[in-house]
Amino acid sequence: MGPLGTLDFLERLITLTPAEDDIDHIRTIVDNNPKVPSRIEYFINKRGENPGPAIADMARGLEAQLADFLVMPCNTAHLLCSEIESAVSIPLINMIEVTADRLKSDRIKAPGILASTAVHQTKLYKTALEERQITSVVPDESDQSCLMKIITSVKTGHTTYAMQNELLGIAARLKDSGADCLIIACTELSAISSDLKSDQPIIDATQCLAETTVQMALGRKSIE
Repeated sequence: MGPLGTLDFLERLITLTPAEDDIDHIRTIVDNNPKVPSRIEYFINKRGENPGPAIADMARGLEAQLADFLVMPCNTAHLLCSEIESAVSIPLINMIEVTADRLKSDRIKAPGILASTAVHQTKLYKTALEERQITSVVPDESDQSCLMKIITSVKTGHTTYAMQNELLGIAARLKDSGADCLIIACTELSAISSDLKSDQPIIDATQCLAETTVQMALGRKSIE
C-alpha cells in the first residue's frame, strides 16, 4: 500500500532473482495504489473507510491481468486476507505465515516484534507465532508510540538518521525484555532498516516475502 514499502519489496525481489540479463527477471504486475483507505485509521483509530473492498478490487484487477499469485507487502493489511481470498481464485502468499515459518526454521524462541499498533492489537503475529510454539515480545506503550511516529513519518517521505537511533534503542529494550531476535514487521520500517545494526539476529518480513516470491515464481516452491 505504502509507495516506499512497495518500492523496497520490488528492489529486494530484483536483487534476489538469479538473473544474467533483463529476460531472466520475474515479470511482475504491480498495483501501486496509495489511495487505499488508511489501515491505521480504520484498525487503530476506529474511524474512516474499511480498506478491504479497495484491496479486494485491486486483487481482482491483478487476477484479470493474468497474475499467477498475489503478494501484498503490507503486514497490517493481512488482517484483510479473508476478503482478498474470497474475491479471487488465485492464491495470496501470506506474509505473516512465511515470516513465522522462517522463525520456526531458525529455531527462534522469543522474537521482538517491530510492527504497527494494529498488528499488536489484533494479535496478527502473536497468533501465528503461538501456533508454532513461539513467544512474542512487544514494545512498551512509550516505545510503540515512538514506532508509530516513525511509521507515519516514513509514509510521508520523511526519514532521518535519528530514526535509526530510535529503532536501536527500542531493539535494545526488547532484548532486555527477553527477545532473542527482531522481526521487522512493518514495510515502512523495512524501507529504512537496511543500515540497522544490532547484536541480535534481524528477520525482515519484507525479505521473507520477497524470498518466497522468487522461489514460487521460479517454480522452486509450490503455491499452496
